[in-house]
Amino acid sequence: MKRSLINIVKILLFIVGFFFALYFFMEWRELGKFSMSLASSQLERRGMRLNYSDVSGEDDGFTVNNMTLNGLANISFSSITIRPKFINSILSLGAVCDISFKGGSVRLGQNMNFGDGSFLLTAGRNQIILENLRTNGDFSVNGYITFDPATMRLANSEARFDVPEEFSRNMDTLKNFIPLTQEGGRWFLRRK
Repeated sequence: MKRSLINIVKILLFIVGFFFALYFFMEWRELGKFSMSLASSQLERRGMRLNYSDVSGEDDGFTVNNMTLNGLANISFSSITIRPKFINSILSLGAVCDISFKGGSVRLGQNMNFGDGSFLLTAGRNQIILENLRTNGDFSVNGYITFDPATMRLANSEARFDVPEEFSRNMDTLKNFIPLTQEGGRWFLRRK
């Protein structure tokens, strides 16, 4: 019994050591190119097109430059940096990474600048969670949003949107598609 326990501990230490070595000696640029290629093919199956100019490696992640996602809405970033969290990914049995971006904008009828921001992404089989979502542009968001990956529909949310006055009419239209409410000049996306 004691010998079996020692062997299990050795195996676990080997696995953890392997992942730490993999993390510290990772070729981040190549991982980024592979990830973007995989994301592009998955999004194309859902009727969306992902484009970007190049991928560069960072200390603990990679940066994608001039990224655009075209679908129902056109979303663009001057750069987006993705930093995988391997320990959290192993513990949650899903992909977990910190994402920060610069120069973000979305086009839904008119162009909306949401500027720079960040969020923690957790992608599992049953849900995709955007936590600690913050942006600082004219169109700002603060909160969290959860999606069902099978349908890409909103599952759970508590997010505040600050939008320019001229865009408030568009938010009234969006209320027909997503659970938006207006309270004192601010918009909230809530679903429990």
